[in-house]
Amino acid sequence: MSTTTSATRARMNADDARATLAATRALANADLSGANLAGIDLSGCQLRNVALADANLERANFADADLQDVSLARARLDGLNARTARFANVDFTGASLRQANGAFAAFDRCDFGGASFANACLERADAHGCLFAETDFGGANLQRFTAIGADLKTARFAGASLAQAYLRGCDLSGQDLRACNLTMTILDGATLVRADLSGLALDRTSLIGARLQDASLRGVRATFAALLNADFERADLSGAVCEKVNASEANFNAARADESRWNQSVLVACRWPRASLKSARFTYCDLSHADLSAADCTRADFSGANLHALVEAGAQMSGASFDRARRTDSDLARAEQWQPRI
Repeated sequence: MSTTTSATRARMNADDARATLAATRALANADLSGANLAGIDLSGCQLRNVALADANLERANFADADLQDVSLARARLDGLNARTARFANVDFTGASLRQANGAFAAFDRCDFGGASFANACLERADAHGCLFAETDFGGANLQRFTAIGADLKTARFAGASLAQAYLRGCDLSGQDLRACNLTMTILDGATLVRADLSGLALDRTSLIGARLQDASLRGVRATFAALLNADFERADLSGAVCEKVNASEANFNAARADESRWNQSVLVACRWPRASLKSARFTYCDLSHADLSAADCTRADFSGANLHALVEAGAQMSGASFDRARRTDSDLARAEQWQPRI
């Protein structure tokens, strides 16, 4: 991303900028780097090819403003009001936007490298094609925030609320999300390899097709979560409590899920080869066509579960409970295997 354009920028002082903006609500091709514009009212203004690097814009009002090809690198924007503002190709690298209000704002091809949104509000904001290297979202309100396919590996989210955020296809590898709110967050197709989600409440969270290899989900509390086709290979789900989740066709190869609970969950055709499931509970779950090959199910509880066409070759079932569990329905199995005559 670059904020340079073919037009040159003329040096302008703060007083002239304030006068021009008050009169025309527009500014173009100006250089205000380092200017003191604290508290300036830019609401509804249009800025094109303006340099505001290192400027003081604390408590400025950008509500409904339209900025394009603007540099705000290292600018002080704490307490900024940018509600419903539009930013296209804007450089925010190293900028401070602590406690800023960017609700409903639209960010297109912006660079937030090293910027701080600590305790800011970006509720319902949309970020398209943006860069987030080392961006700090600590304590921020990111409810219903949208960033599709973004690289968020090095961003920081300590204590942030991502409730109902739409982060489809984002890369959150290695992220520590333990203090985040992921209620109803959409993480379909996201990469969370080696991420730490331990102890989180995954209430109606969607992780369809997500990659969570080697991730930690110890003690998570998942309710009505969508985990279909997700990859939990070698993940740690020890002590997880999953109520009425759908993890059909998910991969739990070599996962550790000792003492986990999967009450009334849909686990159709999920794969657990070589998984550790000691003392796990699958009460009233649908495990039809699931694969438990070589899994350690010592003292596991399958009470009331649907075990139709379950694959359990080499599984350790010592002390496991199958009270009221339904085994393979032979008539259904024949029907599933039926092939038309050619």
